[in-house]
Amino acid sequence: MHERSLVKALLRQVESVAREHPGSHVVSIRVRIGEFSGVEPDLLASAYDDLVQDSALCGSTLGMERVPLEAICQQCGHKFRIERFHFQCEKCGSLKLALHGGEELLLDSVTFEETEP
Repeated sequence: MHERSLVKALLRQVESVAREHPGSHVVSIRVRIGEFSGVEPDLLASAYDDLVQDSALCGSTLGMERVPLEAICQQCGHKFRIERFHFQCEKCGSLKLALHGGEELLLDSVTFEETEP
């Protein structure tokens, strides 16, 4: 399950950001997951819940936003969402497409709360 290794890398990244905010702790993180990234959101959430227990991020939550795979037709300029692996412009039928988004797994935000003294 490669989601566990992805979460480990994500936790390292968040812990690095957290070091820049002394006196606070991480409440939640948000990630953007492309539909075409090969990442299963349910497995990612499960791995996060498992791995966060033994980290400085214990108690934080994971929010996820799915990012669709989109294309821009290089022939007519039409922008559309790729559905069911149909890589053809729905307006003019061209196969000359520039893909946009949908392949990423990105840390979008980290929410902090100040630690009481």
